[in-house]
Amino acid sequence: MAPFPALRFAPLLVLALLLPATPVAAPGPQGDATELQLAQCLSLQSNLNRQSRALADLQARTRISASQRELEQLRHAHQIEQLQNEKRQLAYVAAIAILALLLGLATGFGVLLRKRHRQLRRLSEVDTLTGLNNRHAATAMLNAMAAQPGPEGTRHVLFLIDVDHFKQINDGHGHHTGDEVLVALAQRLKAACRPTDLVARWGGEEFLVACTNLTREQAEQVAARLRRAMAYTLETAHTARPVTVSLGLAPIPFFDAGAGTSAASRWDYALRMADRALYAAKRHRDAWVGYWGAQLPDDATAEAVLEQPEAAPGIVSVMSSVPRIVTGASEIARARSLRALRAQH
Repeated sequence: MAPFPALRFAPLLVLALLLPATPVAAPGPQGDATELQLAQCLSLQSNLNRQSRALADLQARTRISASQRELEQLRHAHQIEQLQNEKRQLAYVAAIAILALLLGLATGFGVLLRKRHRQLRRLSEVDTLTGLNNRHAATAMLNAMAAQPGPEGTRHVLFLIDVDHFKQINDGHGHHTGDEVLVALAQRLKAACRPTDLVARWGGEEFLVACTNLTREQAEQVAARLRRAMAYTLETAHTARPVTVSLGLAPIPFFDAGAGTSAASRWDYALRMADRALYAAKRHRDAWVGYWGAQLPDDATAEAVLEQPEAAPGIVSVMSSVPRIVTGASEIARARSLRALRAQH
């Protein structure tokens, strides 16, 4: 309504233009004409008023429609923003899920790799036939054992074990029977040792055992127990034959602790002497022999004593399950001592 204020006065202007500028006439035909013109003006003003109201209503509806469109646009924009937020949240959740999945896969792959590494390491350290430690694993364990000396009065002891007449078993009954013998001996040997003892297949038909913190008397008892535990009767389709072993033993360190660090910490000295003792035991079969070193004098070298242990009775003593082996070793030592005295004269 406000934009059209002149429309209110439009009928009066039209009436003023239509009426002549003469004095008011008396009622009559001319007065009737004037009243008719006035009625027409009033009707025209009424029409204009209706059109003004219609125009105002149209403007109001237009403003309402514009407001509704604006609200619809706002709602649409809000919905778009919500969808975008939901999309970002979904992307974030998806990224977290993917990272968690990758982390889980990486963790699982790492666990699988560690498990596989342990399996490979175990395969590299275990003898496939007997299930005992192999030579590689035994060497590492002997290095660790030699680096940890036992309490005073005790030493670690190395036992080298060989199957008697094993070639005859293989030749007479086949390599399959020989493998069965090795497996049976490995089981018996494992059962006769402590859980903390090193038990290994050293190679071929040789086994190695290393026990910690033994006295000389205990070492003799262990040697006798192992020899008895590994002896059994092999039953075949045609015959039954006894299976026995021979053992050689020596302490780690071979010489007493007063010998010095370099000589005391070496386990290869013990291995050399255990191998020498085993060779002596195999002359009789089903026996054990041991060499036990005392303190190494200042005027003697370890290599010289190890080369001729029977000639050093005050430094190396011999022990055996066969008394004549000890007696023979003493006689050899005396003979060599006499030869040495004659050489000096």
